[in-house]
Amino acid sequence: MSEHHPLDRETAERVSVGLIRLMKLLQAMRQHAPRVHPAVDATAYPILFNLAAAPRRVSVLAEVVHSDVSTVSRQVSTLEGHGLVDKVSDPADGRAQVVQLSESGEALLTSIKAQRTEWFRELMGDWTAEEASEFAHQLERFGTDLERFKNKL
Repeated sequence: MSEHHPLDRETAERVSVGLIRLMKLLQAMRQHAPRVHPAVDATAYPILFNLAAAPRRVSVLAEVVHSDVSTVSRQVSTLEGHGLVDKVSDPADGRAQVVQLSESGEALLTSIKAQRTEWFRELMGDWTAEEASEFAHQLERFGTDLERFKNKL
């Protein structure tokens, strides 16, 4: 195990500037991305991805997608209106409702995943398998650290 050293300011600034640049680029590209479903905005994709794991209450969805309940409730209503999700009784508490993917929602999610995978394969086409794997590992680690830090707030 390597000795732990605090991150120097120069490297921390490079990470900060690099991530802000990436977020701005991704946001700009999102506006030009073709819609996989004509009525579903990409901002609702995290809801679909999180419902793939298990049906969830709107309040839990809001927490896992890092949004407020009113926004997620509105997005769920839109998705439900397009037949992509269903609201059903919570098996653990019949008085409450959970949101689950419909068959159409599952098909849309499969399509979104395939499109994203191909986009990243093209984008990173000149990376070696090792470089891409190491980058994926570092992204996963950074995401885990960011979540842990957020949960301390």
